[in-house]
Amino acid sequence: MRRALLALALTAVAFASTAVVAHADYLYGYTGAGAWFSPGTGTGSPYDNACGRWSDNDFSKASGAWGLVTFIAPDGGWSNTRQGYGLISTQPSNIFATKKMHCKNNSGVGYQGGCFGFYRKYSCV
Repeated sequence: MRRALLALALTAVAFASTAVVAHADYLYGYTGAGAWFSPGTGTGSPYDNACGRWSDNDFSKASGAWGLVTFIAPDGGWSNTRQGYGLISTQPSNIFATKKMHCKNNSGVGYQGGCFGFYRKYSCV
């Protein structure tokens, strides 16, 4: 009986935590997979707001492709910028500050890649 109650409790906790994550965050691609990035070009997401915040910014590309990911504030300032080859990722230092995601080809050759982030949704009552 004790084991059955423990198993039931653990199942309930696992289900509840999965349900919260499934409703709280979702993946948002702000480019299509395999988008073309000419040398020096980039693209960005819309700005977030009090109803939802960007919590990660990722740029997936070939292992030999040099690029950049960052967050841009409404005043144009960049923060939490990371450069690198292959998959690069960054998180905002202040998730509640208004920002948009941005990814950029920082190399002298064109390549394909995809930019995406995680959106954390909040209640806007």
